[in-house]
Amino acid sequence: MHHPEIAAVLVGIAVAIAVGCAVGVAIVSNALERLHFSSTLTSFSAVLIVIAIWIDDPTWQSRLKAALIALILFVMNSILSHSTARAIRIRDHGHFEPQPKDGIPLITKKNPTGLPQ
Repeated sequence: MHHPEIAAVLVGIAVAIAVGCAVGVAIVSNALERLHFSSTLTSFSAVLIVIAIWIDDPTWQSRLKAALIALILFVMNSILSHSTARAIRIRDHGHFEPQPKDGIPLITKKNPTGLPQ
């Protein structure tokens, strides 16, 4: 199953996503919003490139290596995004856990829905 045209289209889409995410990171002003753009890049572009490799390269070694690299990127991206968001919240608010003064609805035993009463 050797289809270089399909693989080229998939890689092109992955590059377009990368460019769009780079522009998004440059445009938005909030650090938490920037995390969304970087997460999209790591998730979708890596998957498209792995699919392109599976379509174009008949060797199982390259397919397996590409899939493992994409899996590692996906898992590490989740960890890195969470820790970065946590650090941003601590920098901005001085704490991580939501406090009543933050205006975030808290789910408690008295208020199990978190909705204002």
